[in-house]
Amino acid sequence: MDIVPAIDLRNGKCVRLTRGDYSKETIFEGDPVSIANKWIESGATRLHVVDLDGAKGGKRKNEEIVNKIVRSVNVPLQLGGGIRDSDTAERLIGLGIDRVIFGTAAIESPCEIEHSIKKLGSDKIMVGIDTFEGIVKTRGWVNATSVKGKTLIKNMEDIGVKKFMFTDTSKDGTLLHPNFESITDILESTKYPVTVGGGVTNIEDLIKLKTIGVDSVVIGLAIYSGLLDLKLAIKKINPRG
Repeated sequence: MDIVPAIDLRNGKCVRLTRGDYSKETIFEGDPVSIANKWIESGATRLHVVDLDGAKGGKRKNEEIVNKIVRSVNVPLQLGGGIRDSDTAERLIGLGIDRVIFGTAAIESPCEIEHSIKKLGSDKIMVGIDTFEGIVKTRGWVNATSVKGKTLIKNMEDIGVKKFMFTDTSKDGTLLHPNFESITDILESTKYPVTVGGGVTNIEDLIKLKTIGVDSVVIGLAIYSGLLDLKLAIKKINPRG
């Protein structure tokens, strides 16, 4: 199971939100490029980057920082936030992003995801399933829908999506442990790899996620706060690299 550090960008800075609430923001010291390299030096083999401004408003505002990160690191980056059409996805892949993550588009314009898969291949496309009490939220988790997470997965599988990221938004940025029940439910609803984010607090959480079959886990606040040592966690979960 891969452990993937999160770099959430807002107004050019690295931040964390509590439960996706834009009014509950913690700004971390250091520029995002330095932070990215810090996590790589600790053993990370992939980074998860989110443009929070883009996620909420639909227009990506942190592209310059993202490009700097791409140029400065030697590991794959997966990028989400404000990616709503196939042209944007294609351009980002061309700039060196390894994988793009669609969220809102899965509800509002699934045809754009289907076009992206046809152009770029399913390995380059991930769909984020962000839910609150099982119901999908969009536009930076601000808008509630009437669609269940498992229903959205089925809809996305039907158009060729083979990679998913699941986040229980009530857990994200809380350090209150993952919602293992909802994660297990999602895992059972698809045969494809699922990345999980939200609530990871300690090594025991990681061990349990690995045991139930999670493909990779995105970690944010636990490593930024120092509660979890990324280097030690990677060695524990993947002792042979």
